[in-house]
Amino acid sequence: MIPPQQLTGAIIAGGRARRLNGLAKGLIHVDGEPIMSRQLGFLETRCQARFIIGDPSGPYTELGVPVHPDLIPEKGPPGGVHSALCRATTPWVIVLGCDLPYLTGGLIDALCIDGDHDVCLYRAGGRRQPLVSCWRRAVASKIEALLTASSPGFAGLMASLRVRELEGADAKFFNLNTPSDLARL
Repeated sequence: MIPPQQLTGAIIAGGRARRLNGLAKGLIHVDGEPIMSRQLGFLETRCQARFIIGDPSGPYTELGVPVHPDLIPEKGPPGGVHSALCRATTPWVIVLGCDLPYLTGGLIDALCIDGDHDVCLYRAGGRRQPLVSCWRRAVASKIEALLTASSPGFAGLMASLRVRELEGADAKFFNLNTPSDLARL
């Protein structure tokens, strides 16, 4: 298990939520608490530091942690992960998407496995879940080279990385992207 002093927690919240008319997804309440407040609580005891990658003048500034912009704009969630890795000062970075209402502390703990990998993430619903993951900060320069050359998705970013996959229950990785997702919540 990676100790807290070697972990930084980063929540990626840089999207525009176009399909939800710009609604700040991380501030949607689940069980009486904003999704991001809950996630920050999970990270508080597990990490040396916590921050958000998003708009520093946006709605997340009131959550009590620093909010940093993307270092390479317009690269989507992969750019957010790169920014998180560059901002961290620890060897490992837990990365969470702001729109995942059913994450648990146990899911986060399982990611924190020290080993010979660059990223540890879940596979759920037949897909990798890169926004519930733990990344080795040392791969930031490799990711930066890919992002400055093009706009790869996560598959392109991870093609040259050592990836460790954990199996996850599909329901835990439900994310809020559309009005129908919001209605299901």
